[in-house]
Amino acid sequence: MLSAIGIALNWLHLHPGDLYARSLAIGSSVCHQLPSHSFHSGDLQFPICARCSGLYLGCFIGILYYAFQDRKAGLPARGYMLLSLFLTAAWGGDGLNSLISEMLGKPFLYTTTNTTRLITGFGMGLVLCTALMTLFNLTIWKNPRKEPLLGNFWQLPAYIFTAALLGSLLVFADGVIFRGLAYLSMLTVIAVITALYTIFWVILLKKENSFEKLSALAIFIAVGFATAMLQITLLSALRGWLIG
Repeated sequence: MLSAIGIALNWLHLHPGDLYARSLAIGSSVCHQLPSHSFHSGDLQFPICARCSGLYLGCFIGILYYAFQDRKAGLPARGYMLLSLFLTAAWGGDGLNSLISEMLGKPFLYTTTNTTRLITGFGMGLVLCTALMTLFNLTIWKNPRKEPLLGNFWQLPAYIFTAALLGSLLVFADGVIFRGLAYLSMLTVIAVITALYTIFWVILLKKENSFEKLSALAIFIAVGFATAMLQITLLSALRGWLIG
């Protein structure tokens, strides 16, 4: 795994361009990066499309909040499950409407814009981070709590407010703030993939529910990070090779 980290870091070091160019390369491993579907600040294109921007910025909000919720791993109540299904359907439906509209050369159900992509992306970000953190807590900790992460009414207004703030910054900001949101999004991409691979390695090695402290999980996080960086490196390199 040390070799995987070495390959990834060496690729990042040798990748042409500045730090922002490397962020674009990381974004290319998870997103189509169509210019017309992405936000811009001058000549800068955001590393991921508007829908993925909402997804990962929303996921950042949720992970940051859920990290302090004391290892809750219960399923959300029925109302929150229905809300999650609705947000997932809205995210997928907006994407499908956009695809069909482009194929037809005219709006299908409605005109999909970067604003609708961003909003539905934030909705899916809430679903993704809730599912990811619930799965993480359920798999990793020795005594996970049976309470749901998403179960307080005030969580939704707080999430909507924070999402609206970050979304507004992305749409209207430029320069340092635009770059900062880009880097934050890419760090979230790496964090999400790392968390998924950490869970994968814990399950593969049959170490479920055997950790009481985060420090004891360090080796698995390192292996998850190495695997995540290897995936990002290979996918980015493959895309660059295919595009030419």
